[in-house]
Amino acid sequence: MNKFLITLARIPKCQPRFGFADILKDKDKGDETVYFTKEDQKLMSKLLKKMKENNDKQKSSSSNEKEDKEDLQKILSRYKINYTDALIDEVLNWKKGD
Repeated sequence: MNKFLITLARIPKCQPRFGFADILKDKDKGDETVYFTKEDQKLMSKLLKKMKENNDKQKSSSSNEKEDKEDLQKILSRYKINYTDALIDEVLNWKKGD
């Protein structure tokens, strides 16, 4: 009879039927992915905005082509260099990076 009491005293450990921990881990990973995706989108939109502003600045600075030609001609004449329009155009294109 002692053996019977001992076996009754041992209660098996209760295992949960559902893995709630796994569900919560998956939800956390999903939330993390959504958060970082939104942050990446914000950063990319800021970067695009800066690129557009920089592009607009370059376009406005290139509109002074006539002034650039005159400045280059003054520099070349100051050093007594014989120049042609082709040379001036080539130097200005090089300056622009074309």
